[in-house]
Amino acid sequence: MLKNIRDQFPILKRKINGKRLVYLDSAATSQKPQFVIDSISEYYKKYNANIHRSSHVIAKEATTMWIDSHRKVANFINADSYKEIVFVRNSTEGLNLIANTYGRQNLKGGDIVVLSEMEHHSNIVPWLILQKEIGFDIKYIPVSEEYDLDIGWLKELIKNGGSRVKIISVVHISNVLGTINPVKEIVEIGHSVGAFVMVDGAQSIPHIKVDVRDIGCDAFVFSGHKVYAPTGSGVLYCKESILGELNPFMGGGEMILSVSKDSFEANDIPWRFEAGTPDIESGICLGSALDWFENVVKEMGGWDKLREHDVELLDALFNEFDGIEWFKVFGKSSAKERYGVLAFNIEGFSFKGCKEKVKMDGSSIVEYLSKRGIAVREGFHCAEPLHDRFKVGPTMRVSVGIYNTKEDIQVFAKTLKEAVLSSY
Repeated sequence: MLKNIRDQFPILKRKINGKRLVYLDSAATSQKPQFVIDSISEYYKKYNANIHRSSHVIAKEATTMWIDSHRKVANFINADSYKEIVFVRNSTEGLNLIANTYGRQNLKGGDIVVLSEMEHHSNIVPWLILQKEIGFDIKYIPVSEEYDLDIGWLKELIKNGGSRVKIISVVHISNVLGTINPVKEIVEIGHSVGAFVMVDGAQSIPHIKVDVRDIGCDAFVFSGHKVYAPTGSGVLYCKESILGELNPFMGGGEMILSVSKDSFEANDIPWRFEAGTPDIESGICLGSALDWFENVVKEMGGWDKLREHDVELLDALFNEFDGIEWFKVFGKSSAKERYGVLAFNIEGFSFKGCKEKVKMDGSSIVEYLSKRGIAVREGFHCAEPLHDRFKVGPTMRVSVGIYNTKEDIQVFAKTLKEAVLSSY
């Protein structure tokens, strides 16, 4: 079954310096199956036209496909309606959209926005920018020594802060620790004081079944390119009752019904948040990619089997470095407590982004791996506050996708050991 899945990804047949590509950077972006590549080509061959505006045949067809893709996304995450689905370029744009609409409309000086210490920069910086304008407080849910969010701290903040807590925005699965957060419980805690709760699902969407109604969140974002869809595709889910009350994020194009010199009338949701000509093929192919992904998961035996696959790969990685003292894991040391990623340091080496260099520069190790066809990532992974929390410098990260095998892990482990030994 796994070979059948791998064979659907043409890039995995590529050779780098005579070595087969071992792609272990799916948390940054996933590779694309031939089905999705063909879908992109088919759109431009048959349906390329601007949506919503023209009345000719292919424009109508493209518009129908665009709306159908919204419906596919809504079904995939179990939203109530396609009207709750806004297409954006990525999770970052979705987070910024909420900060600059709901946040701008509902926050005032003295209010509290709650984030966490394991957030991606895209769920920190928009709030910092808005904070300078409005003057609200930002509080961070601490990450415990066991690498979990301190829910007790959040409960205490809610108890003391009450209705001052207006927004809670947290990551579903950490792109560094692989930790899954109890977002359903966080939503319940936030809603007890009427807070708006948003979840960043960029890392969860390719690894677990997401049900926004079950989670209960007010908003949820994810990037299509991390779930085997094209770059330039992303989703903001927001409850219809809330989305309908938000002011447009950008002006022009499809977001209006009518315009005069003095005023304009905004379009219905979700179109009022999709101003201008969007990345049409990426949005349409996002729906196709989710169809493909769901079918492959069914063929594997369901979401539990996909989870087993992830655990097996990470468990193999832990086993390869069991007892090796220079391999320093960042986060939980059990594959069953991780989702998709493993970040680590190598004792005596520093990776790109280190504020203070240690004995040797780890770029030589990264280059050694890269020349042998192994794709991993080094750095803060857009989560510098998390690294600072544990006084850990930039890390190397292995992240897996549906196409990875134990052989990939074995090749990586063997090559990394060679790289470290050759660097002394």
